[in-house]
Amino acid sequence: MRQPRPPDRRLHLMHLVYNLGTGGMENTLIQVCNRLPTDEFRPTICVLEAGGGMEGRVDTERVELIHVPRRFGNDPTVPFRVARQLRRRRIDILQTNQWATLIEGIVAAKIARVPILVHGEHGKIRGRRRQIVAQRWVWSRVNQVYAVSAALADRAARVVGFPRDRIGVINNSVDTEHFRPAVTPKGELRKRFGLPTSGLLVGMVARFVPFKDHAGVIKALARLRQADLDVRLAFVGNGPLRDELAQLAKDLRLADRVHFLGEMEQVRPLLQALDVFVSNSSHNEGLSLSVLEAMACGVAVVSTRVAASPEVLAGGVAGVLIPPRDTDALVNALRELTENPQRRISLALAGCKRAEEHYSVVTMVEGYRDMYARLFAPCRKNASNTTRAMSHGTT
Repeated sequence: MRQPRPPDRRLHLMHLVYNLGTGGMENTLIQVCNRLPTDEFRPTICVLEAGGGMEGRVDTERVELIHVPRRFGNDPTVPFRVARQLRRRRIDILQTNQWATLIEGIVAAKIARVPILVHGEHGKIRGRRRQIVAQRWVWSRVNQVYAVSAALADRAARVVGFPRDRIGVINNSVDTEHFRPAVTPKGELRKRFGLPTSGLLVGMVARFVPFKDHAGVIKALARLRQADLDVRLAFVGNGPLRDELAQLAKDLRLADRVHFLGEMEQVRPLLQALDVFVSNSSHNEGLSLSVLEAMACGVAVVSTRVAASPEVLAGGVAGVLIPPRDTDALVNALRELTENPQRRISLALAGCKRAEEHYSVVTMVEGYRDMYARLFAPCRKNASNTTRAMSHGTT
C-alpha cells in the first residue's frame, strides 16, 4: 500500500507512447513534458519502440526517457513490464496516447495501482467494431479523455459512441517564439535548399502516404504550368509513396519543378521560404501542427476542409479552405494566390495573427498543467486527511 506523501510534492507523470518518431503527437507531448514546471512535475516518457527521430528533442535534464521494448507482435509481457516501471517511479498519473498504447497502458496502470489515468486522442479514431467496443469500455474507466481539437472530440464521440461532455479539449499549439516570419529574404532562404529563387513556391510537410494526397498537388501543378504560371513545389518528408510520386512528376514533365527535400529536423527555414503552404489531406486528423507552424511563419495556407482546419483557419478568414480530393478547387486556390499577391499577403498576416493569439504553446502547456493538477487534487486531499488522522492517533 502506498504511504502518504506531503501534499506539496511534485506530481510523477508518465506518458506512454509507441515511439517518438516524427509526428504531431510526438512533438506535442515532448513540448508539454519539456515545459511543465519542474517544481510541480516530474515527467517521464516511456516508449515501446526506441530510436524515434524526435527522441533528441527530449530535455533529459527535465524529463526521463525510458524504453520498455515489445519483444514481438502483441507481446503479452508489455503491461507487466510497464507496471514495474510505474511502481518503481511511484507514478501518480499515467497518460496513454492513441490506440497504440491504450489497452496495454490501462492494464499496466491497474496492476501498478496508479491513482489517475488520462487518455489522449491526437488524430485517427479507430473505427473497427472490436476497437470501438474496446475504446468505449476503456474510456469509461479512465479519469479523463481529451482530444487536441474540438473537431476531433466531436468525431471521437460520434465514432466511439462516448458522451461528448466527457471528452475534454486541449488544442495543439505552435511555439511562436521559434516559428515566426523570416527576417532573411525568401530568395536567400531558398538558395540554402537549392530551390529556384523565382516564381511562386508552394510547400508541403507530410509523410508520403495516400491520405496526404501529394499526387493531387502534383496534378494541380501540371494544370498551373499549362496556364503558364510559374509555380514550384517543395516536399518535406518521406514515406512509402516517395518513388511513386517522383515518377508521377517525371511522367507529367514536372521533374524540374517538384523538389523532394527529405526529412528535416528543423523545418522553420523552409517554411519561411515558402509563398504558400498546402495541407491536402483527405483524412480527418487531429489538428495539423504543420499548418500552425506555417501560419506562425507568415505563410498563406491552403487546406482541405477536414478535421480542425475550419476552426484553425477561422472558416476561411485566415486561410483558404477547399474540399478534399478536389483538384479543381486546389488549382483555383493556387491560381488566385499566384495572380493576386495582395490576397496572399492578407491571408499570411491573418494566419500569423491567429496563430499567436489562439494557438500559443504557453496556453497549451498551461492547459495540461491545469488538467493534471485538477485530476490529482482529490488524491492530495485524501492523503492530507489520512496524514492528519494518523497524527491525531485515529484510523
